[in-house]
Amino acid sequence: TNLVERKGIIYIWTNKNLKSRKMEIKIRNDLGIKQRLLNKDEVLELEPNLSPVFDAGVIYDYAYHARDPKGITKKLFELFLQSGGKFKKEEVISVEQTRYNQTQIKTNSEKFNFEKIVLACGAFSKKLTDQLGEKIPLDTERGYHVHYKDMQHLLKRPVIFLDRGFGMTPMNQGLRAVGTVELGGLDNPISKKRIDYIDKCAKELLPQLGNFNDEWLGFRPTLPDFLPVIGPSLKNRNIIYAFGHHHLGWTLGAITGKIVSGIVNEEKTNLDLTPYSSARFN
Repeated sequence: TNLVERKGIIYIWTNKNLKSRKMEIKIRNDLGIKQRLLNKDEVLELEPNLSPVFDAGVIYDYAYHARDPKGITKKLFELFLQSGGKFKKEEVISVEQTRYNQTQIKTNSEKFNFEKIVLACGAFSKKLTDQLGEKIPLDTERGYHVHYKDMQHLLKRPVIFLDRGFGMTPMNQGLRAVGTVELGGLDNPISKKRIDYIDKCAKELLPQLGNFNDEWLGFRPTLPDFLPVIGPSLKNRNIIYAFGHHHLGWTLGAITGKIVSGIVNEEKTNLDLTPYSSARFN
């Protein structure tokens, strides 16, 4: 309840980069993606609070958006526990395949032996794959967002301003403004310049916004070829990788889970997973 809405998503743009826009529209048409082009007035009919600083847009009116990603994740987690899953929160120091049919996870307090393990630590996976002697060039695309509390009523649906590389979404915790991509690793401090940029963009479209309430930085696990790593480790068949989904972790999480459970259970499949193997970097 109140976790997901289906109200579509709007992309808007100015006439400055029309060549790029036309190419995007054409590619989506070629892929059979339904899109409805809007002029400025049609956008403002749908989202009357927007400042008219754009020229046109497009709506994907069948699209869903999440109002509370954490709430949805908690629901999935509850389902995992109900299905007999066990949860242990500990810091993992190392993983290794100790015998042909046994793998071991060492944490800061104990050792666990399993037949197989799945390594799905997002942007933090590299610390463990490095130990396994694999050179996987995993980095982070750091994404930023801020919330304007009690301002979610200003928009009915997500609005993405393509010229600025930023977007806004009505969430349960306020209006969320997101944007920019920064290849910045796990340890660098939050960039104030980027937070200010998002704030400035948000107020360009919605001048009625006041101060934002919080700022956040997330780590997207990123690889040079923009494909994830899915499948067994090169030297350890019982250690299975599932990470590196870039901007599409949520979108691809469920299908990756399905593929990985097939690998773990050694099910026959006609899927060619070669493009996702870590062998491509080694």
